[in-house]
Amino acid sequence: MLYYKMDQGNYEEIISTLAKCGRPDLIQEFKDHVKVDKDYKPPKFARKDKYSNSEGSAESESDYEVEEDKNGFQSLA
Repeated sequence: MLYYKMDQGNYEEIISTLAKCGRPDLIQEFKDHVKVDKDYKPPKFARKDKYSNSEGSAESESDYEVEEDKNGFQSLA
């Protein structure tokens, strides 16, 4: 089974948020798959995402044409 690790503060915050939403099922699932990593140290800096929405490329991706054949299958034009 695959386990994920995170720091104590985020672990408790997620459990608290799920409790406020009334989701004991998700709390148990979270506890089963996520463990606290006592040696966690946050990174000193975060890498900048080279794909950003400000470049305009993400906006133009929604402008595509779709063709539908006689059987109802769709393909990009």
